[in-house]
Amino acid sequence: MSQPAQRLIATGASNLARMALPLLDAARAAAGGPIEAHFALGRGRAYCVHSRLLGRGLGDLVNAPLWQALAAAPTAPTTALLMDVGNDLLYGVAVPRILAAVDTVLEKFVALGADIVVQGLPLPAIAALPPWRFGLVKRVLVPRSPLTFQQAIDGSRQLHEGLAARAHRVGATFHAPRGEWYGLDPVHVRRRCWPAAAADWLGSGDAEIPAPACDGALARLRFLFAAPATRSWFGRTRHHPQPCRAWPDGSTLSLW
Repeated sequence: MSQPAQRLIATGASNLARMALPLLDAARAAAGGPIEAHFALGRGRAYCVHSRLLGRGLGDLVNAPLWQALAAAPTAPTTALLMDVGNDLLYGVAVPRILAAVDTVLEKFVALGADIVVQGLPLPAIAALPPWRFGLVKRVLVPRSPLTFQQAIDGSRQLHEGLAARAHRVGATFHAPRGEWYGLDPVHVRRRCWPAAAADWLGSGDAEIPAPACDGALARLRFLFAAPATRSWFGRTRHHPQPCRAWPDGSTLSLW
């Protein structure tokens, strides 16, 4: 079994949670071998505030255990992906505070000497969202959110522009999401587009994924039960050892 020579770090929310395995395979294709992956993710996860979804709680991404783990890890060539900026709007966080959190995460990536990739927001898909659907989603997921539909549109645009400016400032690669990747759901990449989006973000292009692939129907089912290092269920904090997944080629995945 090979020892991973490349490291992939990613921070995000539901898109990262859904696309974790395709991203891992894209990173393996780009590296031509095993990857040591560290993902700070979770559906509803936020950069600035503690999030809670259906009884499950996760800390903010700026203070995730990921950073302590990386500080204790040996150095390695690293790619870092920042994505899924926007949930904080639903939790009532102002745009300047969100972008300040983004600055902090980017500073951590820079300190690690990483090649940085920043993912923007799918503005056309968000703008096409009917106000009634926005209201329905907000009432179901974040019923106490003070965010209005127009504030969501304006805040998304400001975040997208702020992300692009910050990516330029730190020499990162910035990606504006492609409209064809989105359907009725304006914020989540369609499943059939996961491999293409992952390859685009990580620059693997048409590179062949080393066999056996990490992604697949059974692998995704198993991934649903993978637990991050720290989370809470109905107020009770639980801890789990990492990495939570390992593959025969030496690739590993840790969730934070």
